[in-house]
Amino acid sequence: MSIVLEIANLSKSFNNKKIFEGISFDLKENEIISILGPSGCGKTTLLNSISGIDDDFTGKIITNTSYEGKINNFSYSQQKDLLIPWKNVLDNAVFGLEISGTKKDESHPKALSLMSEFKLEGIGNKFPHQLSGGMRQRVSLIRSFLLERPILLLDEPFGSLDSITREDLQDWLLDILIKFKMSVIFVTHDINEAIKISDRIIILNANPGKIVKEIEVIARNDKEKLSLYWEIKNNLEISDD
Repeated sequence: MSIVLEIANLSKSFNNKKIFEGISFDLKENEIISILGPSGCGKTTLLNSISGIDDDFTGKIITNTSYEGKINNFSYSQQKDLLIPWKNVLDNAVFGLEISGTKKDESHPKALSLMSEFKLEGIGNKFPHQLSGGMRQRVSLIRSFLLERPILLLDEPFGSLDSITREDLQDWLLDILIKFKMSVIFVTHDINEAIKISDRIIILNANPGKIVKEIEVIARNDKEKLSLYWEIKNNLEISDD
């Protein structure tokens, strides 16, 4: 698989405090990487830097796609769904497209064609306050998918959901990511979630955030998954010391 993103020696400071330091990894086409680490290790700040929201860092971010301009390479679904309260589901779904200049007569049919895939069929006229947490996250995700950018950044999209809803959405999301052949960086604090979704897992420590270990996920049965779980957990505990 070809490399679509290269992160080289990325470092970030704020008020003379190092947030993360010397972060280097690459992302391959159709690959899903999870980033795990303790609170305060700079996971969200790292995604903000990669996406272009925050450009105050040192190091290099190199995209190797056919899309020109850094911002056009990324869709970013943040931890909060950021739905607009006075817009209905359909208008929230196409909001990113319309900001980028797509007209409603083009954006609405495009969104409607994906509604059933995202389990949002029949609720296009509902408003955010009428939706469950899981539905709100699906609306946030369809908004990112509709932009059709080659790299998807996900910042703990299921962190605020109950365990049953979260597990259902993990299975659904993995099917969607495979079907649409997405290249993904997925931030999570949940080891099992990372094992389920990822091809590779990057573990960060804190103060400042540095890569402790990079693990390829090859777990074909429960015994291998349990072994991988404890390997990751042990590395996370080391990173907390």
